Amino acid sequence: MGKAFGIVMVAGLVWIGVEVYVEGTQGAFGGVFAELGIVDGEATHDAGSPAQRAGAAVERAHEERADRYDRVYDQAN
Repeated sequence: MGKAFGIVMVAGLVWIGVEVYVEGTQGAFGGVFAELGIVDGEATHDAGSPAQRAGAAVERAHEERADRYDRVYDQAN
């Protein structure tokens, strides 16, 4: 019984950790932390989760590359 409880506890903690990592503290569990006022909304909302920040950085890099490509292509023609 103790091993089963331990496995369930570890699985639950991993799920909570992944949820907060992917969604950030503002969006985790449907925004329940934000509604309760546990997290300061200004600083963490703009930053997002690490996954969201990485995605935004990749998106910016793709846009910058497309802009550079367009400038070079326009100068060549």
